[in-house]
Amino acid sequence: MGVVFGLSLGLVILLTFVAFSNDLLMIRPRRASTARQFIALIPARNEAGKIGPLVAQLREMRVNVVVYDDDSTDGTGEEAAAAGAQVMRGSGPPEGWTGKNYACYQLSKVAAEVHPGDWWLFLDADVELKPYAAGYLNFLIERQGVRWPVITGFLTTAPGRGLEFWATNWVWEILLATNPFGLVSRTRLGHNRFTNGQIQLWKSSTYLEVNPHESVRGDVLDDVAMGRLLARQRVPVLVADLTAVGTVRMYDTFRQGLDGMSKNGYAIAGRATPLLVLFFVAWALSGFGLATQWRIWGYFAAAFPAAIALGIVKRGMVYALLYPIDLLVGAFTLLRSQIWYRRRAITWKGRTYSG
Repeated sequence: MGVVFGLSLGLVILLTFVAFSNDLLMIRPRRASTARQFIALIPARNEAGKIGPLVAQLREMRVNVVVYDDDSTDGTGEEAAAAGAQVMRGSGPPEGWTGKNYACYQLSKVAAEVHPGDWWLFLDADVELKPYAAGYLNFLIERQGVRWPVITGFLTTAPGRGLEFWATNWVWEILLATNPFGLVSRTRLGHNRFTNGQIQLWKSSTYLEVNPHESVRGDVLDDVAMGRLLARQRVPVLVADLTAVGTVRMYDTFRQGLDGMSKNGYAIAGRATPLLVLFFVAWALSGFGLATQWRIWGYFAAAFPAAIALGIVKRGMVYALLYPIDLLVGAFTLLRSQIWYRRRAITWKGRTYSG
């Protein structure tokens, strides 16, 4: 019992340190005093109702927008054009490409032709920008762009409907309590091997040199593959706290979240999936084991790094007390993802990709 308690305590201390360092040290933008214009590039497939308001927000901030309408059937392209975007239309990706990677690759070609500036913003269609978002991004370009040719980060995470949070909380709890984004950004040592596909700022010359979307063209989880690619090529990436920039609702329902995370799980964990599943289950069961006083203390101690991690994305610290359930859902999701990939049939947005 003493050995188990000691290992658990050491793990709690480590997770708390990483989570706290991220909360304390991750770079947060302020509004820029001067304008450094960028172009917004948005891949979209059946995003009517979302794409119009997003384009309108960007145009109000005097940002030019190009949208790639990826064979939508709900009027996405027409809505984007009415809001002021230049719209490209496609009929699906060629063999060997995922839809999003191909859309972003085509958008980069247009950006290289029509945008005279040095920076491109790739943005998911389900992002809702906050006031002065362009100023915050310009601040990062102005103050950090010399050191970091790629800038990404975490947006505010909006809750979905019902129990959606149980499908996704475990991702933030693990990611923000194990990857020292703040320490890397402040010391400029090491690499987080991470990008967030929801929002990425690229210096155009670096993008054209790396050619990231073509390089990871067949990867379903493009941002994980891209983070690893940039680490191999030693391209510095700033992972910032971008909660002042915008809000994203990843999924509306628990089932959508479960399917989305099942699509992503194997790409995140890879061969470590069985080990992570065992860890998640053991950690979750230890949280449920409240038979003794030290276990009660351990339950609340283990919830502390989860609370910090969820607090960074503004999810709400009260959710951290449910962390044992989050971890059990995470374990199930990783197993489900393994099955999807072994069957070589990952279905997303009406398309099936080989695993």
